[in-house]
Amino acid sequence: MLSAPKRFRWVYVLPFIHFCAYLFSLSGVVVPALQSLAVAGEFIMLADLPVSLVAYALAWKYSSLAGLWILIVGTLWWYLLSRGIELAIDRLRDRGPVGQDRGEGR
Repeated sequence: MLSAPKRFRWVYVLPFIHFCAYLFSLSGVVVPALQSLAVAGEFIMLADLPVSLVAYALAWKYSSLAGLWILIVGTLWWYLLSRGIELAIDRLRDRGPVGQDRGEGR
């Protein structure tokens, strides 16, 4: 019983990069010597803009909750974006040649 090798799921790459980059930027908050890395968190929040609006609202009083929001929901956001791109690519691949869909070329 040979099974087909599992293909590499690239949809996990962008969420993993987001998760690691935000943890990396948090090291600038925790370790005083790496304080300049904390600026990366602002760029990450800009990249997560639809999701980070909640974090911007929370950051005034609850900065820890805002950071947790970006870490969890921002990573989920990038997973959903990657998954949507994968579904769109799979749908385009399954369509076949251009003229075949509409009965053309007969």
